[in-house]
Amino acid sequence: MRRPLVLTLAALALITACTAEPGTPKAGSNASTGASTTTPTSAEPTSARPREIRLDGQDPCRLLTSEQLPALKIDREGRPRQSEAYQTTGCAWTVTGASNSLVPVTREGIEAWTGGKRTGKATAVEPVMGFPAITVTLESDSLSCDVMVDTAEGQYLAAAFTVSPSFQDRFPQPCAVARQLAEAAMQNLLK
Repeated sequence: MRRPLVLTLAALALITACTAEPGTPKAGSNASTGASTTTPTSAEPTSARPREIRLDGQDPCRLLTSEQLPALKIDREGRPRQSEAYQTTGCAWTVTGASNSLVPVTREGIEAWTGGKRTGKATAVEPVMGFPAITVTLESDSLSCDVMVDTAEGQYLAAAFTVSPSFQDRFPQPCAVARQLAEAAMQNLLK
């Protein structure tokens, strides 16, 4: 019964990608050799925010409602998870064969990804509920995807999804699922 723990750790590893500052391991790098497998990519979001949604004080496990969980194929309540990379608390939802997480990031803006402070391939995508968004992927990991939504100056919502290799047929597109997760959370933040 270790599979949910492994999936949760894999999802958290992607969403808690370390900074690209000297002496700090980077996401997608081999800690024993220090060889990086990804490079930062500049990707500007496609539009301006329609308004600011501050994430300070948000309970990450309340960013989804119990009514939204079945549509996201989530069958368990979320559990708080400390994110050292973001210096905050996120929430993880495990599903048979996959893991979802949301982190309200309040100590840096989305430009940390688009400007190269953090490592991963940042790609501008269609706005989420009208808010600028990017996907962040690692070339070495086709089973995980993060969607970052620019909610306010110096803040963003990080939504991550990771699927187990044996469940790819159930969740064939990690970025599409991460986007659904981000959209569901943004619906609640806009209320």
